[in-house]
Amino acid sequence: MPANPSPLSAPTAEDLHAWYRVQSAAFAHDRPGEPVPSHAAVQARLTAPGGRRQVLWLLRSPASDPVATASLRLPAGGAAGSTPGDAPTDRNGGVAGEIRMTVHPAHRRLGTGSRLLATVTEAAAAEGCGTLVGEVTSGTSGEGFLATRGFVPVLRRTWQRLALEDVPAPVAELPGVPHPGYRLTAWEGAAPGALAEGFTAALRSLPPLPPEAGLAPGATRWDASCVHETAELAARRGDRLLTVAALHDTGDLVGYATVLLPGDGARRARQYDTAVVPGHRGHGLALWMTAELLRRLTAAHPGLTELHTAVPDDNRHLLTVNAALGFRPLRRTVRYRHRLRTR
Repeated sequence: MPANPSPLSAPTAEDLHAWYRVQSAAFAHDRPGEPVPSHAAVQARLTAPGGRRQVLWLLRSPASDPVATASLRLPAGGAAGSTPGDAPTDRNGGVAGEIRMTVHPAHRRLGTGSRLLATVTEAAAAEGCGTLVGEVTSGTSGEGFLATRGFVPVLRRTWQRLALEDVPAPVAELPGVPHPGYRLTAWEGAAPGALAEGFTAALRSLPPLPPEAGLAPGATRWDASCVHETAELAARRGDRLLTVAALHDTGDLVGYATVLLPGDGARRARQYDTAVVPGHRGHGLALWMTAELLRRLTAAHPGLTELHTAVPDDNRHLLTVNAALGFRPLRRTVRYRHRLRTR
């Protein structure tokens, strides 16, 4: 491996294929029993980073075999010239660089990861990052790797799987059960204009990440333009966003549940956030909305077989709701943070 890996400035089709070879091999090794993401899905994440800059590294062996990959996500304009909300920030207002590193299973424990991390850390510091954050699967070599290199665990999540054919009968019947004072609506893509403001308010009601996760409260900018950017990013990747929302008799949007439909033909979808605004909780709206979302998925997308989602371990309410829906634990992940030394 080169002593100083160089960024991959303009990935070619062959580079993308090599990147996928590393990712798919690591995925199959670290997540046995789970379907490996498609080449199209991996490529989409590299070519459509969503309003953020990405610095990429692809490492090869002397025989030109791909052995490791790394990405560093940064604000679009650089740390010094970024606009508040463009990227995660640490508790002191500095930019938090988000890293993803993968070493091919056949090339682990040979020093590749350590030298690659040193390169990524140096690049992040040069960009003005105050912290690095990254997430790994519990029980894999990545967890021990970060823990012994100055990274500290700050957030644990449980990933869950729901087989759509196993949705409990009471849940399948729930969309037809009246909830006095409320009704359901649905849309694809960005929220319709009349509901955009209420949808943004519901987004802001989501429980914030704990401060020790390295992200400052309010670091994520949820406004109308950001909501549209998120939907546009999904469309550029070939994916689709489907949202079911609860409306109060006043016309106010008081909750929502969103799922990402894959554009690569995969048979699994990803459930994103579920939220109910304060003042309307305790009426079973989260379960009601998600049950309607499941009904629409099975009716309009018969090729889908399962739904995945991730829930912070301290969100006991949502874990309870998902258990009632039929979700079962799939794996756990740990988010780590590392504070960089300032120059």
